[in-house]
Amino acid sequence: MAAPDDRKPRLPHAAPFLLLDTVLDIEERRGIFVKLISATDPCLAPDGTLPSAFVLEAIAQGGGALLNARDAGSAGYLASVDDFRTHRTVRAGDTLRIEVEVVRHTGAATLFRGRALVEDDLCAEGRFTLALPR
Repeated sequence: MAAPDDRKPRLPHAAPFLLLDTVLDIEERRGIFVKLISATDPCLAPDGTLPSAFVLEAIAQGGGALLNARDAGSAGYLASVDDFRTHRTVRAGDTLRIEVEVVRHTGAATLFRGRALVEDDLCAEGRFTLALPR
């Protein structure tokens, strides 16, 4: 796995809505990203956990960063989520590894499979579709 030249994810988001911190690897149909969960993260719940909605958003942003790396300006928006499951709580101090893979690309929509891990523990996984604006 080779690190890309630009380690910053290319997305139209800005802080605090940009959830990905680093690009570890981008290939034609696969991308790996990192989100560092700090105690000062504005997305954390009062109990110090990252809500599942933000884990899902980080996975979707990984898909958008992968699309944008392939074709600038095509990050898309989250159009659907299918079979999303959480397996482990994400807490302050964790390093969340986001892995996304293109399952199918059709015209203006791309179906992805994504997952989030802390070390080797699976935190969440599912399929989602990103669509380009009309």
